[in-house]
Amino acid sequence: MQAIHDFEIRDIADIDLAGGTLIECFPSTSSLALIVANIILEAGGRPEHWNYDQVAVGDSSQLPSVCMVYFNRPKFPIRIYANKNEDIKIALLASEIPQYAPITREIGRKIFNWAKEKGISRILSIEGFVSEQAHSPQQLPVKLFGVGTTDSCRAILDSKQIPPLNHGVIKGLSAVLLNEGWFNKSEVIVLLGEVRQHYPEIRTAARIIEVLNQLVPSLNIGIEPILAQAEKIEQLALSMRGQASAAVDDEKQIGKPDKTYI
Repeated sequence: MQAIHDFEIRDIADIDLAGGTLIECFPSTSSLALIVANIILEAGGRPEHWNYDQVAVGDSSQLPSVCMVYFNRPKFPIRIYANKNEDIKIALLASEIPQYAPITREIGRKIFNWAKEKGISRILSIEGFVSEQAHSPQQLPVKLFGVGTTDSCRAILDSKQIPPLNHGVIKGLSAVLLNEGWFNKSEVIVLLGEVRQHYPEIRTAARIIEVLNQLVPSLNIGIEPILAQAEKIEQLALSMRGQASAAVDDEKQIGKPDKTYI
């Protein structure tokens, strides 16, 4: 059967992101990226006080038929936001659904091309990696690595004292963005945060936010408020991702009745 390639990014608003940054938070091995996205979005409190507006959505017949609901507001499972302040050129891609291998490459290329069309100069992709030390003592700081497509990206990571990933394999959307960035001589940086068993992912997410604040100073998100609401932020992300994953599993089983998850 021939694969269906119909993923598209549908713009909601015409925005100027020239010279800006896209932060890509599409979860894969863990909920880390989604937690980071929720921290950025909810820094302003309730939706009416958010600093970001939804400006585009991603859609495909190959994606599950789900609608995410936050604060009584329906959302596409793949969304792009942009800062309301036109002088702060930051876009954020967020999703709860698990990456679907047959169309991951297509999604990555479309996101990369959308960013180029909008004049975005750098993509920052958030990814988690499972620690080889599954039972690392909680008092040890979480590990964080960076991978950049260009010499300038690697110089930036070095200047922020972010250790490079010298050897390894990156999968999924982050891998596609790295490959496209390298091929097109564009700036793409992947930040890899350590995910441990029995260790709150919110703490790794807070560390990534610290690094994002350095890489994108206009982001300017306080760490203390994050830690104060750590359990709430993490539980919401885990719950929404779990419900989305369950809905995806249901759709894969032909003839199984549809369910609504709350």
